[in-house]
Amino acid sequence: MRRFVLILFAFSTLLSLVSAWDEQDFEIFRLSEELEKYEGKGTSFYSFMGLDSGPSSTLEEITKAYRKKSRLLHPDKNPSKQATERFARLGVIANILRGPEKERYDFFFKKGFPRWKGTGYYYSRFRPGLFTVLVFLYLITSLAHYITLSITARTERARLERYISDCKEQAWPNGLPPLDMSKRRVQDGSGRIFTVYPDGSVWIFNQESNEEYKLDVDQVPTAQWRRTTLVKLPLWLWNTSVGRFITKPAAELVAEETKDEASTNGKRKRKPKLDADGKVVPAAASVVGGRRRKRK
Repeated sequence: MRRFVLILFAFSTLLSLVSAWDEQDFEIFRLSEELEKYEGKGTSFYSFMGLDSGPSSTLEEITKAYRKKSRLLHPDKNPSKQATERFARLGVIANILRGPEKERYDFFFKKGFPRWKGTGYYYSRFRPGLFTVLVFLYLITSLAHYITLSITARTERARLERYISDCKEQAWPNGLPPLDMSKRRVQDGSGRIFTVYPDGSVWIFNQESNEEYKLDVDQVPTAQWRRTTLVKLPLWLWNTSVGRFITKPAAELVAEETKDEASTNGKRKRKPKLDADGKVVPAAASVVGGRRRKRK
């Protein structure tokens, strides 16, 4: 649970960083893009205004440069639509550099401006390629898979715990096991039969096979990274490509082992599996929720 909370917190922090830009930032991005489009690639707010000092320019230097540039671009001296747009752009840029937004512009001026509008995350100097995007999606999918496994495991454990608790309440109304140390049979609303033993274990009865299967919360698979796409996908790619020529599949290994034992012993024998009562468990049957045993 603690690991899940830490992962969720890290993911939430990443999302907060992605969406941390405001309207002022996007206005800076728009103006920077327009400058490169109309004034030439690499044109910055400082070079457009003729400020050689760059981010270290003082307020007095910015104001002086604005006055000088505005006289050159004033529409009265340049009666054209393009000159009017340049003059308006100059005023907005000067206001940014003379105001608190200058700190934000200087940050992006040093770190790099976003190449994609509205992404709010990738910088132009870290432009993601197809491989980067696929890796990012792969990691996000693996995280979602792990969260799904965690939720499924908790749900299954809660379901089994609820069954066990309900069966014990029906079998032991006073909350204590019977004095005669006998098992008790109970039934739920759907007609399924359960056996409650004095040791507190609860078994579900299968009428078709005449066997009982223990409800054991410890048998519920827990969420593990090795069961997620993060590990399974590389293993699958390895086994279906280079790995198939290096390592033999498990089925082939079992077949070879069976063949060797049959040639030496005439017939392969397996060591029988025993349950908690010391009885043999058939190898072909499947166990659901834990161990099983024949109904007495």
